[in-house]
Amino acid sequence: MAIESAIELARCLRDLPYAQAFAAYENLRRDRVTRIIKLAARTNSHKAAGPIARRLRDVIMPIAMKLAKPEKTAWQYNHHIDWDAPATNTVTRRPRFTARVDVAP
Repeated sequence: MAIESAIELARCLRDLPYAQAFAAYENLRRDRVTRIIKLAARTNSHKAAGPIARRLRDVIMPIAMKLAKPEKTAWQYNHHIDWDAPATNTVTRRPRFTARVDVAP
């Protein structure tokens, strides 16, 4: 994620005035980053706790891995950024998710 973000920011800074570059960068990254954050939060909320849950996880995990469909998570790894394409300050797609981030003062 960090490398993807760095490349997108570099494209925006290369092709747009600074004031527009940061807004364009946010527009380009928000959908993907929000989706991955939600997936990570869901994954972390299902962590097994305690010795019984760990044993149950160890029994179920091999079965789950055989039934898993890799194409469901392929979007995370098949992401491509076209370096040669100029960055624009417009979003060509509608956001699929909305995120609220609370920052402590």
